[in-house]
Amino acid sequence: MKRLLISIFVMLILSACERPATISNWSPINDRSTPVPTSSPTINSDPVQTSAATSVVTPQVATPLPTLDLEKFPNPLPGSMKGYELVSWQTGDDWNFTLITGTNRSKTFEELMTADSQVSENGFMKITVTGIDPIKQVLAMLPEKSEVLWSGMDLSGLVPEGTVYFAYPEKQIRDDLISFCSNNNVALEILAEPGK
Repeated sequence: MKRLLISIFVMLILSACERPATISNWSPINDRSTPVPTSSPTINSDPVQTSAATSVVTPQVATPLPTLDLEKFPNPLPGSMKGYELVSWQTGDDWNFTLITGTNRSKTFEELMTADSQVSENGFMKITVTGIDPIKQVLAMLPEKSEVLWSGMDLSGLVPEGTVYFAYPEKQIRDDLISFCSNNNVALEILAEPGK
C-alpha cells in the first residue's frame, strides 16, 4: 500500500510538471549589433575566449567584413582531430563564413561573427571571410581528408526580414561548396534539410 501511495504521489508531481509547448517572442538575435572589426588578422595568438552570454545581431547595423589576406596563413592549415565547424550568415547580398577548429566548447555568436581571423601556435584556427570564392580559398587550404560540419538554421518567416542569424545560402551555393570540397578531398557535412 505504501508503494502504491508513493507511486501515485510521484505521478502527480510529474504530471504537474507537464505543460503544453509554447511559442515565444524570444530571439537570440535581437539585442546586439554585428561586431565592428577592431584589429587586423593575427597569427600565432591565443584562441578567442568565449563569454557566458550569447551574442546576437540586428540587421540595421550589419557591416561587411574586411577583405582578408589569406597568404598570411599556413597552407595547408593545421589539422584537427575534431574536424572543423563552418557557419554562414547573410549581410545584405553578401554571404559571410567562419571556419573554426572543432572543439567541445560552445561558441558565441560574437566570437563566430567577429572579423578576427587567426591561427595559434597550438593549432587553433578561426578564419572569417565574405563571399563564396574566399570561403572556397579557405576550404582549399584544409588538409586532405578534413571533416567540416556546416551548421545553421532556416528561420525565414519566423523572424523579421533582414535579421542576421546563422543560415544557409540557397541550395545551388550549398551544392557548389559541397562539390568543391569533395574535389579537394574534404568532407563537408551540412545540417540542412535535404531539398531545401
